[in-house]
Amino acid sequence: MTPGEAETKRQKAVVFLQRIGRDDDADTFEAMDAREYAEHKGAQLLENPTRRNKPMARMKSKPQLQAELDDANDYIEQLESKLDSIAGIASGDEEEEAEEEDEDDENGDDSD
Repeated sequence: MTPGEAETKRQKAVVFLQRIGRDDDADTFEAMDAREYAEHKGAQLLENPTRRNKPMARMKSKPQLQAELDDANDYIEQLESKLDSIAGIASGDEEEEAEEEDEDDENGDDSD
């Protein structure tokens, strides 16, 4: 456990022991520091175990950021084009085409 975890557990133990009326035991735990409490509980105290292995984030260069921005803008343009197509279908452009095909069929136009 980390020193912070040991300290938190030590404080909770003190409060619990006081609440159940074991004031002598609470005083004993209160006099301990986090390291002593961890040793008393048989736990190993680890100094900031998660911080050791974290690599630093690398900053991107301006050309890298510009390339990502260009890619994003291209993607947005593609999406806008697809949305325009969908909006055209939803507004009835497809119905007009279907009606024209029906009229051609009725007039005997077999150009299919």
